[in-house]
Amino acid sequence: MRSPRAAQRAAVVVLLGAGALAGACAPEESASPRLVPGRKAADADSGVTVETDAGDDAPAGPSCSNGVRDGDETDTDCGGATCPACANGRACAASRDCVSRVCADAKCTNDAGCADGTREGFASATTFPNIAACAGGWSVPGLGTTTTPACGRAAGNDSANPTGQGCNVADLCQVGWHVCETPAIVAAKSGGEGCAVSGIADQSAFFAVRQAGSGGAMCGPGSNDLFGCGDVGEPPDPGTCAPLDRFSNDLCASLPATWACGADGENELGNVTKTASEGGGVLCCRD
Repeated sequence: MRSPRAAQRAAVVVLLGAGALAGACAPEESASPRLVPGRKAADADSGVTVETDAGDDAPAGPSCSNGVRDGDETDTDCGGATCPACANGRACAASRDCVSRVCADAKCTNDAGCADGTREGFASATTFPNIAACAGGWSVPGLGTTTTPACGRAAGNDSANPTGQGCNVADLCQVGWHVCETPAIVAAKSGGEGCAVSGIADQSAFFAVRQAGSGGAMCGPGSNDLFGCGDVGEPPDPGTCAPLDRFSNDLCASLPATWACGADGENELGNVTKTASEGGGVLCCRD
């Protein structure tokens, strides 16, 4: 016969064992309810329906990175309303489908040279594949150092922003193009011809490059005056500026009223803005 003390110890052991088994079998209070992949589940506390993670049995939807042309893509994983814009040579339906913002013959291209897809000088991209005269305005001052686009190239006289609010001169050139820098570069990009073959006539327009000078209508170091091609403006010094054929004169006095060069007569290059699409723009050269 067991003593009362031994019986008491046995009862404690039995109770502890039962508690351990119950703990092992009971669910954790903090555990989340199991969700079925690809289904909707209601939150027990809030009653709000939430999406669960899609599983292998859930159908895959359109994606911009699945290597398949689906959704409203115009080419594989690009174009349309939600996917990134397409590179040159890829299929497109509208300008928004292209990094270059130009869709021609259902293909993205940057042959226009101008961000809005239209040229106002050196009009034939076949004859002049490396230079274009691009009209439009810009509100961010300067020609010399504004080399990075400020408004995503959403500028140009045929764009939705013809006065170029929030844009600089770089925004007038298409992806893969830039504002031409010097007379020598204009000569090279135009096949040695320069302004003489630009076809800018009867436009009352001036198309600037990044070239300036120290004064006296001469091209060279400095930030005085603007130089380029056009049918308005004064003739520059031919010895230093050829093949460019026009310059701005002091404070852009010889250019259309759409040009504004500030109040410093020795820094037109740094202060110039253009308040409307009329009156020209810049020359753009292929990178």
